[in-house]
Amino acid sequence: MFELGRPPIAALRATIGSCRVAVRRSRWPRFVLTAAIGLGVGLWLAGIYDSAATARAQWQTEIDGWVVTRDLEAGTTLTTDDLASTRLPTAGTPHDATLTDPNGLMLRDSMATGEIVRDGRLTTATGQLAAQLGEAAGGLTIATDGTPLGAGDLVDLYGLIDGKRLADDARVIEVHEGFATVAIADQQIQAVIQSLTTGGVVPVLVG
Repeated sequence: MFELGRPPIAALRATIGSCRVAVRRSRWPRFVLTAAIGLGVGLWLAGIYDSAATARAQWQTEIDGWVVTRDLEAGTTLTTDDLASTRLPTAGTPHDATLTDPNGLMLRDSMATGEIVRDGRLTTATGQLAAQLGEAAGGLTIATDGTPLGAGDLVDLYGLIDGKRLADDARVIEVHEGFATVAIADQQIQAVIQSLTTGGVVPVLVG
């Protein structure tokens, strides 16, 4: 049977040596290495430039918004005399800043001169008290029972008979001669109404 003989060791060494010499003499490995280094440096510089450009764009990006030009009370219907269009920096501007003309809308709460107009502080309600109710809330008038209250105060409401807390953080929107109108969350208002018909409620001023 024919057997394939191993090549002589000397021949293998000679072949490997000639390959090494050819690689050293060839320009291709050097060219490939140089090209790879150049590509890497270029990508690194491009990344730095893009990062700088992105950061610059983020800081310089502005949006068109609105501010009020004078102190305004809750329930005020905005007019052109109350508003000024302005450019606002994206960074630091409230996410709900009003971008469209708010002329004709009503304020839910008071605003100071220069404040940014925000969607959450506006309503389409036509009445001054309704404008202050906020989202998902209803207004009820209750006896203050001598509790010193003012518009804007927060109260917890307790049942007069059983002492249960029926509503928390209800906001007082108007006070008049021993009575207060408070904004109560929709999910709590039914319990307050039931207590009013069976004995009454007691407001407790909270911080």
